[in-house]
Amino acid sequence: MFINKLAVMKEKWFYIRTGQFGYPQPEDGYEEITYSKNKGCKTCEIGKKQVSQFRFRKEPKARHSQFFGLNWVFDQIFIREIVKKEFEKSGVTGVHYSKPIFHKSEKELDSIYQLNINTILPKSLIRDNLSTEICELPKVEKTLKFLKANKSRLVEGPFCGGIKYNFPQGQKMKFELSAFNEKPDFVRISEWFGSGGSSSRPILISEKVKEIIIKNKWCGALLQEIEIINQ
Repeated sequence: MFINKLAVMKEKWFYIRTGQFGYPQPEDGYEEITYSKNKGCKTCEIGKKQVSQFRFRKEPKARHSQFFGLNWVFDQIFIREIVKKEFEKSGVTGVHYSKPIFHKSEKELDSIYQLNINTILPKSLIRDNLSTEICELPKVEKTLKFLKANKSRLVEGPFCGGIKYNFPQGQKMKFELSAFNEKPDFVRISEWFGSGGSSSRPILISEKVKEIIIKNKWCGALLQEIEIINQ
């Protein structure tokens, strides 16, 4: 038992994100098409749930990138077929694959896949280095006046009262060790991150996935090691 515990403590996990190329379609209404109308806050997006394929205007131009994302969407990752094949060959767990579609033709993109991650970590985020936002009517008069002048949805409501976290600047995200016991190679965290009208659930990958990415010299995946604390 002691040896197993020691091995787990040495395991490393990484926050994965990508650069953004292009915009989800249609730009003035992709949320209504892609996400459930009955899930999530309409003001801050906490709790949103994808129910339909993402739509692209055209094939991504980032031809030398094997990983990429869409502007405005910070917790979804798209990959090229070579990545899918290698993940499947290597037995990577916790992910399944779906294809986005072209908006006008509704045909699937030939060799682009979305990573779908459904395993959610238990609440384990250590928050001592994080600032928060609450979904509520802004209390600072200057901010309220500015948002009203710009007809921002952040003052229209409804307000869910949910809490989301701002990404730490120059620091690692920190989690409790117990959350990673017997987890697959891809997971999402329980807590929501973002600012203003944007919310997302970051994706974490195991060291196994990180090593596959490095070995194959794939481009487009931005990795940051998280800190795991045995509490």
